[in-house]
Amino acid sequence: MSIQVKYILVFLLTLALVGGAFVVGLTTLRDQVLRNEAEAVADQVIAFRSWVAGTGMIWVDKLAKDFPDFLAERKCESLTFYGKNPALATRELSTIANKTAMRATFLVTSDEYRQQANQPDTFEKNAIATFKEDKKLAFIDGYTGNTYRYARPIFVKKSCLKCHGQPEDAPREVIEKYGNKKAFGYKVGDVRGIVSVKLPTLSWQGLLSIFANPLAIGLVALAFLLNFLFTQKVIIKRLGSLTSDVTAIAKGKLSTPLNYTDLKKSNDEIDQAYHAVNLLKKSMALIMKKIKQK
Repeated sequence: MSIQVKYILVFLLTLALVGGAFVVGLTTLRDQVLRNEAEAVADQVIAFRSWVAGTGMIWVDKLAKDFPDFLAERKCESLTFYGKNPALATRELSTIANKTAMRATFLVTSDEYRQQANQPDTFEKNAIATFKEDKKLAFIDGYTGNTYRYARPIFVKKSCLKCHGQPEDAPREVIEKYGNKKAFGYKVGDVRGIVSVKLPTLSWQGLLSIFANPLAIGLVALAFLLNFLFTQKVIIKRLGSLTSDVTAIAKGKLSTPLNYTDLKKSNDEIDQAYHAVNLLKKSMALIMKKIKQK
């Protein structure tokens, strides 16, 4: 196998490795972009839920047509106020958000869910179980088909115990609405549930349009082209010429000219090889001359 063929094979292998590294880099960037987006959504959901939990309950004097559910009712003179606890308020927020043009959809769910609409799917069930086994995990993510999935644990705080501690300590409205069997008995620090975020994955075309700068790609391509041309001209072609010249000299053509740069002006290894061949040629010419003289 010639050096040129070997070089082309190594060159193609290098291209393949660079291409593989590029694909791995794009995949890593895709995961990071989706994760950052999901984390931002989860941050907002947890902040909203914490705010509602801190107030105890949100009271409204009107129930939206799409959200007639409420936990408690209070009358004040001619007005009636309806209370929505953190779970209700967050579920209604997720319903509104999921109907909009937002890329992300989210759900606050638990293995001890009280609303059928909050029932976890397989990914969410597995995430909840994993968080309960390892409370140090900050998040779990992955892909379901073309959907990016992200889950973050929600831990029980002291303010949660009012409705999720012991049934006998829970507000009357909670018992009347949900019964006294489900989602009770929690302690501070327990995993109550998760914030589950879904995002459509980014296509390769989308990734390339975001991350692949045409100028950068052009510069990389130019670098490979220059490397290829340089190697062909400065190494492969000159080695081919040297091989032809040495073959001619070996056949007795001692007048074969050797074109190279003098070593006083060059440190090039191929020039050094040419110089060595030139010395050999001169020695052979001297020997041949002496033989003829005899």
